[in-house]
Amino acid sequence: MKKWLSILLASVLVLALFAGCSNSENTNATDDKKGDSNKVEGKLTIWTFFGQVEDMAKEFEKKYPDAEVEVKIFPGDQYQTKLLNVLQSGKDVPDIFDLERAYIDKFINSKYAANLSDMGAEDLVKDYVPYVQALGRDSKGDVRAISDHSSPGGFWYIKENAKKYLGTDNPDEISAMVDSWDKIIELGKKVNQESNGQVHLISHYGDVYNVEANHAKPWVKDGKLTIDDSWKENYEIQKEIFNNDVDAKLEFFSAGWGNAINDGSVVLNAMPAWAGFMVDNKDDAAKDKFGVAKTPKGFYMGGTYRSIYEKSENKELAYKFIEFIAGEEWQQHNLEATGNMPGLLTVYEKNLETFKTPMFGEQNILKPYYEMVKEIPGTKTDKYGEEVLSKWRKVAGQGIKDNADIDEVIKKFQKEVQNSFPELKVD
Repeated sequence: MKKWLSILLASVLVLALFAGCSNSENTNATDDKKGDSNKVEGKLTIWTFFGQVEDMAKEFEKKYPDAEVEVKIFPGDQYQTKLLNVLQSGKDVPDIFDLERAYIDKFINSKYAANLSDMGAEDLVKDYVPYVQALGRDSKGDVRAISDHSSPGGFWYIKENAKKYLGTDNPDEISAMVDSWDKIIELGKKVNQESNGQVHLISHYGDVYNVEANHAKPWVKDGKLTIDDSWKENYEIQKEIFNNDVDAKLEFFSAGWGNAINDGSVVLNAMPAWAGFMVDNKDDAAKDKFGVAKTPKGFYMGGTYRSIYEKSENKELAYKFIEFIAGEEWQQHNLEATGNMPGLLTVYEKNLETFKTPMFGEQNILKPYYEMVKEIPGTKTDKYGEEVLSKWRKVAGQGIKDNADIDEVIKKFQKEVQNSFPELKVD
């Protein structure tokens, strides 16, 4: 009896062993099959005007060795026309195409940009800076383009200069000194007087446009031109800045503007986070030289977005690329490589206490940007916004130089808008 029990037990163990091997083989086969189905492979073509996309492609290929990304870069002044031509012809269209914030609306509200929300993009942008994800949404609210960065701005300053004219180089103290335009005007008068007109607090009254444009109501509502009251208030502020030499009269990206960043003739330069290339850093000359403080309100400048071509034959792979650039891994790499600020709030939060760059020394530069990006409203783009704002800049800018009354400026502005957009109702 004992002998038979031993034989029976041995048989059960053998059967269990074979069953285990069989299950293991089946599991491995299933895993192999699953791995094949999830394999990221194929070739993508991306069109852009932005050289850094090559680094994106390289990092994507590093993560997914069986994928290949071809990047075609075109001059910025030709890119939009070339892209529109191929989209309309339907021939040689890239799988992914880049869009600049200034003209993103005409593409994401067309038949050419795939609906990324339908592909799962709501999960990609749920932890995004509000205005970054909003700008990639079409008129119906669906995501059709995604950016990997937020491009916020702040007041950059030479520390030595700040100590001389402001009495401190501490970013928190400086932020408190310039948290309103009234404070900026009074401080600017003081700097101008103490320097005998050789140094100015800010570079241009246009800084007010750049900051306030992100907070004003849209120019057009229900087919009618609307002028937010804040623009009238800002006009008077700009006149005061101009008339009291608070600014150096140096327009953004002009030659003199670039020089002022480095020579100290302007104390506070309103700069986007990506503009480090404007700083003279030959032989590490800018090491620990600069600080960054908050502007009266948060602002951003620029922004590059990516869309997938609706008729692409590589949509799955293209979405994988979008997923990659919207993720923490790439955005952390981009932050460290370029100093541009991420689109994900989670990447901000993970780096708040640790991220530093040689140019800003020991300052945790994400802190001022993080505080500002959270307060900028998430407003969808529309086909009027950028063009109408440029007309306001033009008319109001001339009005400031002529010391014109605001009512006169508004009449000229309305006329310009009506001529360009006859379909709008203008009171």
